[in-house]
Amino acid sequence: MKAEELLNSQQFDKAINVYTGILDKKPSKQIRIKIYHQLGDIYSIHKNEYQKSIKFFNKIIEDSNDFYWQKRAIQNMAKIFFENLGDFKQSKLFYDRLINTKPRLPKYNFYKFRYALSLVKLREYDEAHAVLDELILIDKNEYKVQSYFHKGLSYFYVHDWNNAIENWFEYLKYEKRKDKIINTKFLIANAYESSEKLKEAYNIYYSILGEYPNAEVVKTRLESLYKRRVSRKR
Repeated sequence: MKAEELLNSQQFDKAINVYTGILDKKPSKQIRIKIYHQLGDIYSIHKNEYQKSIKFFNKIIEDSNDFYWQKRAIQNMAKIFFENLGDFKQSKLFYDRLINTKPRLPKYNFYKFRYALSLVKLREYDEAHAVLDELILIDKNEYKVQSYFHKGLSYFYVHDWNNAIENWFEYLKYEKRKDKIINTKFLIANAYESSEKLKEAYNIYYSILGEYPNAEVVKTRLESLYKRRVSRKR
């Protein structure tokens, strides 16, 4: 209770001291697991000391056979590796554990999406495409639209311009946010330009002139494309 009061008043270091003091007294496993989780949360959410946080969440995995606590620890570690540490090799492993948990977890599609993004970051593109395709085919899947976008992006990374463009056009059929639509059109124009389809690139860039946040970039691209097209005709 004292530790909880200190947490509520944002005295995190003092709360840590109370929790570690309790651990020194070798409490029951049930209390120990709860303290490990609290310390993991404090270090990750309030202290930004992610390695210490992982140490405590890992203790839960090692010490507890309880499905509830195992799941929470794995979820937290996957999130920290993905969002905070950028360790996509580890986030891939932990999201893989979550998507293969039986029975299937309520946030299965989210974990599968994060697993796919980890693969993209690791440049394991073929496997990433397979997972993203699975998400696209799942009915009523909130990650279907973003799967098209990231599939296009992964093709863009390997200079497969045609597949990048194809997936981004599919993405635009569903996306409603104007800023994301404009950004994606810029990427499509870039892919057209890179594949020497200058007319198509020019038309897309022109369509977002005045809407893209950095207008000078679009103007520069248009001027360059115009000169290249004129030079070709000569």
